[in-house]
Amino acid sequence: MDMLERLAKSAKEKKTILCFGVDPDLGRIKGDGDGSVTGKAETVIGPFFHDIIGKLLAENAIAALKPNYAYFAQYGFGGLYALEDIIQHYRKEVPIILDGKRGDIGKSSEAYAREAYDFWGADALTISPYMGEDSVKPFVRDGKLAYMLCRTSNKGAADFQELKCGKKYIYEIVAEKAMEWKCGLVVGATSDAIAKLAARTKNTVPFLIPGVGAQGGDLEAVMKAITGNAAIHRINASSSIAYAYEKGGKPADAALKEAEKLNAVIRKYMI
Repeated sequence: MDMLERLAKSAKEKKTILCFGVDPDLGRIKGDGDGSVTGKAETVIGPFFHDIIGKLLAENAIAALKPNYAYFAQYGFGGLYALEDIIQHYRKEVPIILDGKRGDIGKSSEAYAREAYDFWGADALTISPYMGEDSVKPFVRDGKLAYMLCRTSNKGAADFQELKCGKKYIYEIVAEKAMEWKCGLVVGATSDAIAKLAARTKNTVPFLIPGVGAQGGDLEAVMKAITGNAAIHRINASSSIAYAYEKGGKPADAALKEAEKLNAVIRKYMI
């Protein structure tokens, strides 16, 4: 089964395209009742996120996981052990999108691809297309999916992505290359480019869409842009779900409540 088929199958089974971004922040993870974090990274991150992910999966609230490599790696080997634990625990239940934003000369990209797919066991990986085709091709494998950064949700995205090359924006050229190279695209929900890119790619290129939740992207507008083939796409929410308990409640319960708010909108366009 290729990744588009797997994404669509998971979405239809769970009736959602919500992806949970796993971004560990030891300063925000609930500890032993007094708000402090006790223990090392590998003993704190895993239990906290297992409770949340287990609840979300039990209630069919998510259809993918997106662990962010940098959030784990900042805590050294302890964080990386936690990353391995989470990927291995859930890789057979939902697609795992490793958010690593890799991209280098061909041989280095080959090594990064082996790390992501063979060592970590990820199903998909975020990559930078800036260095061109030879840097992208090693990430394109049967049964795997590379999401190229296209029009992202950060404030500085316009610095390069919205520069014009002839009559086209750079991000539009990236989208065209995604069709040619059989890649997905990272397209932020905070940009008005989603509808344009969905039309340009005939809604056949899978999008990974960050920017809803804490960043305030317009979920209704996103769903309208991708309706008709929504099952191949994934809408990501990270801290708004993981740390919803900061507004009250137990972490897993608060996370599910926040996810279901997003699903209430998503499912209007899927069911």
